[in-house]
Amino acid sequence: MQLNIAKFHTLKGFSFTEVCIAIVVCVIFGAATFQTNQRLLVALKSQKETTAASMMLQERMEKFRGFSYSNIADKTYVNTNVVQVQTTSEAALGNLSETITVSGYMNTGGTIRNYPSDGTTANKWVRNLTYPNGNQTDTNTSLAADNDLLKVDILLTWTSANGRSRTRDLAAVFGKGNIGP
Repeated sequence: MQLNIAKFHTLKGFSFTEVCIAIVVCVIFGAATFQTNQRLLVALKSQKETTAASMMLQERMEKFRGFSYSNIADKTYVNTNVVQVQTTSEAALGNLSETITVSGYMNTGGTIRNYPSDGTTANKWVRNLTYPNGNQTDTNTSLAADNDLLKVDILLTWTSANGRSRTRDLAAVFGKGNIGP
């Protein structure tokens, strides 16, 4: 009976070069995953901002829809009840600037107006970090008397999560059919 004590076991493993290549592949995969995640988070934040801007515009316009024609044309009423009142959805918008313009759309003679290119004036406010309660930049005290239709334009500008400047706007036309007291 023979005993073979010296059995040779061959151990095969990875070479140092193969291990280094595997580490590099894992690092590249991890970096790509991290970048994809970052882009996804920026896209989600951007969508959140867009939704907040749309909600803010809708909230502002609903406020105007609840006013009488004469109140829409009244610069003091709009300033107190719209411009100086923050909306519930604007907190998500960074470096927000809001411009509200109430202008004549059709005068009592039936002529369509195009503020500001036609030389008319309007009631216009800008609300931003410098003027948190709004700053009236244009004034017209005879909007209700001179026009049968008024146009309300609301423009939002903000800095997005990726540092890009973004804008959204909404416009509506109001008629004299709802003249208030």
